[in-house]
Amino acid sequence: MTEAVGSLTVGVDIGGTKVEATLVDPDGRVIASCRRDSGAHLEVAAIVSELARCVDELREQAGGREIGAAGMGVAGQIDPDSGVVLDSPNLRWHKVPIRELVQEALGMPVTVTNDVRAVTWGEWKCGAGKGVSDLLCVFVGTGIGGGVITGGLLLTGSTGVAGEVGHTVIDPNGPLCRCGSQGCLEAHAGGWAIGLRAQQAVEAEPEAGSVLMALAQGDSSAVTAAMVSQAAHADDPLALRLVAETGEALGVGVASLVNLFNPRLVILGGGVIEGLPELIGTVVEGVQARALPSHRAEVDVVGAKLGRYSGTVGAALMAREGLTG
Repeated sequence: MTEAVGSLTVGVDIGGTKVEATLVDPDGRVIASCRRDSGAHLEVAAIVSELARCVDELREQAGGREIGAAGMGVAGQIDPDSGVVLDSPNLRWHKVPIRELVQEALGMPVTVTNDVRAVTWGEWKCGAGKGVSDLLCVFVGTGIGGGVITGGLLLTGSTGVAGEVGHTVIDPNGPLCRCGSQGCLEAHAGGWAIGLRAQQAVEAEPEAGSVLMALAQGDSSAVTAAMVSQAAHADDPLALRLVAETGEALGVGVASLVNLFNPRLVILGGGVIEGLPELIGTVVEGVQARALPSHRAEVDVVGAKLGRYSGTVGAALMAREGLTG
């Protein structure tokens, strides 16, 4: 890296519903942050423009300190060498040269990685996983992504796209996923899937769905996972049922991943977990019920420590260390 040792770094998170940029110091501390709600309805050029405006705001808050580089976490599969987003079902991007576009817009070196790989790095270096050499991160937002640290190394895979835990199939006869497969964990428990299942439920059971319909101002197609969370916390029976179904699916999926990777720690985060933190307990129950005794005996399941900044801090630290992939 050509970045000065004491300079600041920008971490960027581009997900299914937002663009966020965070100014991070060399120790991983957040100096300032800028968020735009945008998501998949914006074209690539519009998202890059929003990001550039965010970084301009952060420059004003840098107090004259140099900003040496930017690291980006993007929801999707990334070519680590070119910084091209190969495919992002939730952003509806395919072969987008995002690193080239953002470097031109920001005028600084940019690294690009999968968003939950950035989350994993942030939680491992500065968060709930600090000091743990074998861990699994599962982040449940619009979609579901994951990252794996094994033996103190970040698992990248032969083509650099390891960690797509949301596309682990937990039911081959299950609902269609945005990736084109059927029965993926994400299609059962991702934010978009919770919203879709809730929309179908209120249409099939209008009386039971009255609370959710009221939150959606009478438009069943406007029901979201956030509304399900809100209704569940008000003890709405339909919402509680949807949350229970989501928790069961997550428990099945995480138990399978525990059997596969034998982590010491599982870190859960993302917007769905933040809105429904009780899902962590449900996943613990699922792991204890379904994982092999040799695997479940020593594994802990915890919530992310860095919260909304997990991904941006991780991306910033990866950029500081010149890491991609």
